[in-house]
Amino acid sequence: MRTLTITCTATIFFIFSQTAQASIQAAKAGADYLVNVQLVDGGWSWENGGTSAENITGATGIGLIRYYDAIGGSGYLNAAKDAGDYIRNHTYTNGENRFSTFDPYFSWKLSLSAGDSTWSDHAATQFFDELTAGTYGPNNYDTAGFVSAVQVGRTGTWVNLRPWEFSTIALTARNIGNGGQADLFRQGILDGLNTLDNTAPSNVYSDLIGVTGGVRGLALDGLTTFTAINSPLHAGINGINTLSGLAGYLVNQQNTDGSWYWHSNLTSPGEDDKDTQTTAYAILALEAAAVAAGTNYDSQIAVARNWLTTMQDGATGGFHSFPGDTDPLNNEVSGEATAALVPEPISLMLLSLGPIALLRRSHSKR
Repeated sequence: MRTLTITCTATIFFIFSQTAQASIQAAKAGADYLVNVQLVDGGWSWENGGTSAENITGATGIGLIRYYDAIGGSGYLNAAKDAGDYIRNHTYTNGENRFSTFDPYFSWKLSLSAGDSTWSDHAATQFFDELTAGTYGPNNYDTAGFVSAVQVGRTGTWVNLRPWEFSTIALTARNIGNGGQADLFRQGILDGLNTLDNTAPSNVYSDLIGVTGGVRGLALDGLTTFTAINSPLHAGINGINTLSGLAGYLVNQQNTDGSWYWHSNLTSPGEDDKDTQTTAYAILALEAAAVAAGTNYDSQIAVARNWLTTMQDGATGGFHSFPGDTDPLNNEVSGEATAALVPEPISLMLLSLGPIALLRRSHSKR
């Protein structure tokens, strides 16, 4: 079992730029929306109806954590804790704890923010340790088996989601799991890039979500060079062997208004092809790549954040999925957009308003 030690080493105060203020104000409205629509069990439904959707908690709740880390507010942290408890209480039909791919990262980040190892320890023992032992889930997955199961689940129409599914889990494994697991999850990212498909948008979901997952996951795990991507169904990334090259491809797909389309190979893209979720993950990806590769993407991130604010629903603070969207708001998309509007503390040191606790963490077995 691992214990998480968190120490606040400094409190720093910053001043927002005018552009950053608008982004943070939109993020606050987004965070308020997430609190308001959270269900009593700590989860979120897809569109504010019915029960909690079992596979969106981590991806949705990270918006609350990033806002809390930047600005504070006990209500946001408490809502994030409730989401963490939903993950702790979420089980398969056999009573064993169940995790979606973004849940371990959310649990780790929540523990860092809360100064409480409860959620990180849960992910360490009930997910990573069980994978190490080959006892996770009803099928007794080990790490390789879990990776394979995710890949099988993301085939056909959903094949482009493979790198995205693994984008935060390699980093989390290195922090509360073990290095061998992290290497397998990292390979899952690379394998997913090799299977990206942008040849037929009518048959497959967004290839650009896959690219964002690849950039973010490799950046978070600190991998800046790798074996050249062998992706016969995606000429845009085929042959790229550096993080900066992959991020550069992503940058080249950005529209002048800051958005990204949901797919890179649309015949006649229109306004309604601009995508909130893809744009949010592109921001998160470039933010991570800037740190890992030392490349400045500030201008691309700033204009993307500005576009995201135009997707916000003025009445509720949630986010529409695309321009002209009249469907009920998707809560996962709202959480992802909220997260992308708030810089991580390493970026906040350059432009924003505290207090922010700089965290030093260590993990040890006991």
